[in-house]
Amino acid sequence: MTDAPKKTALLSAADITGVVEFAHGLHELGWQLVSSGLTAKTLRRAEVPIVEVAELTKAADLVAGRVRLLQPRLFGGILADRQDPGQMRELEREDIPTVDLVAVNLYPLAQVLESGQMSQREAMDFLDVSGAALLRAAARSFHGVIALCDPKDYPSVLDTLRRGKGLSVDQSRRLAAKAFNYISYYDSTVAQYLSDGTAESLPDELILSLKKTAELRYGENPHQGAALYSRSGARAWGLNAATLLYGKPLAFNHYVTMDRATDLVGEFRRPACAIVKFSNPAGAAVADRPGEAARLAYAADPAGCTGGVAALNREVDAEAARVLATEYIECVVAPDFTGEALDILRAKKDVRLVRLPSLLLSAREVDMKTVSGGVLVEDRDNPTAPEGFKAVSKRAPTDIEAAALDFAWRVAKHTTTFAAVLARGEATLGVAGGQATRLDAVRLAVVKGQERHPVLTPALPTVLACDGALERSDLVEAAEAGVTAVIASGGTRSDADLLSAADDLGMALVFTGVRHYRL
Repeated sequence: MTDAPKKTALLSAADITGVVEFAHGLHELGWQLVSSGLTAKTLRRAEVPIVEVAELTKAADLVAGRVRLLQPRLFGGILADRQDPGQMRELEREDIPTVDLVAVNLYPLAQVLESGQMSQREAMDFLDVSGAALLRAAARSFHGVIALCDPKDYPSVLDTLRRGKGLSVDQSRRLAAKAFNYISYYDSTVAQYLSDGTAESLPDELILSLKKTAELRYGENPHQGAALYSRSGARAWGLNAATLLYGKPLAFNHYVTMDRATDLVGEFRRPACAIVKFSNPAGAAVADRPGEAARLAYAADPAGCTGGVAALNREVDAEAARVLATEYIECVVAPDFTGEALDILRAKKDVRLVRLPSLLLSAREVDMKTVSGGVLVEDRDNPTAPEGFKAVSKRAPTDIEAAALDFAWRVAKHTTTFAAVLARGEATLGVAGGQATRLDAVRLAVVKGQERHPVLTPALPTVLACDGALERSDLVEAAEAGVTAVIASGGTRSDADLLSAADDLGMALVFTGVRHYRL
């Protein structure tokens, strides 16, 4: 009676975590171990008996080792169908052993690309072609081969083998799926890197390579799981570049709200503060100092701002910190904080302080929304320059009105549709978002402004911005509330009637020519 043929494992790991212990365990079970390069050296130092790949393949080590593992004898032992007698006789005739386990993890190319320190030619030298091919072959042959890409799986696989059992087909299938996912992540990282600056924004095929960067406590609600992912192969930017300086871990809703708030303050060149809650601005202001902007933003709607996220586009200094420290704000996000500001804000128990470098928008950046059975992708609604604004009424806005209109329009852009923003100077008086009709939005913004600011300084005019197509009745309501200038997108059949109403009311009317609906 002949002994059963010895099992063969191929080990080639860029991450050698746990590989020595795993190899020792396989050797004790009588497995033949095949390896090369750094993995082989590591195992030899640990006195684990191995067979060099070159001994198995009987092939020369060509082109600086780039094809060392790309050998027919090696792939034949992996890809052969164990249930096909003809294929097994071929292996026996050519003296090729079956390879029953392939443990391969690839060089961490994403980290190399994220550094941004190499040319494309240099970066491609780190691309692991042979390792990916071996792992793909093993995963494709999961009915007879164990494919391992994650050192975390070594102990459980070894434990199963020690119990005298082979892995079930279901276990091998799950490991194969994990390997294909790993390879896909690797390949898409390379594709993203090579296509940066050249790819169209809405291609026929869109593959994203994302890496989990944070496990979140829960999603929008406690029963929903959630995590934060970053794009691989690129330097961390946006919210993935944020640093939590103080406070409890950030939650899913914090990230969503911070994104809206930082986008809003990023619209302005002067110091700005926006306080956002549940994706809509409660208050926003632009001023000469961050502290004054924070004071005006909170004063716009103290009740609405309570428990919100405050974003500033300047370093938070002591003045701004004192303003924010007197109110209940869940999170403050800014490019930086002075030491004194940190001391002031750290005295608050329930605040989170987040440092976020200034955002640079990519011209090819896109927004995505998941829908049942698919994903909607659109070009990002990038910041709007005021050069396209056009006064269409007989009375042009004054310089003060023009500045207020520009401010209000930018706030409306970051408010869910239908949106209306009532502003005085460069500070909001009332913000209404997510309304079913534009008239509801206008009325709610006016009511908020009147309730919270019953006495207004006559030195500054009140203006209105609306993201929907306005009608005569909207202007009449606005005029009755003291609005002297209005800004809207225009471009609808009601434009002529709206213009006539503005002239009748002595209002300045500005059309932007650009619509900013937001869902």
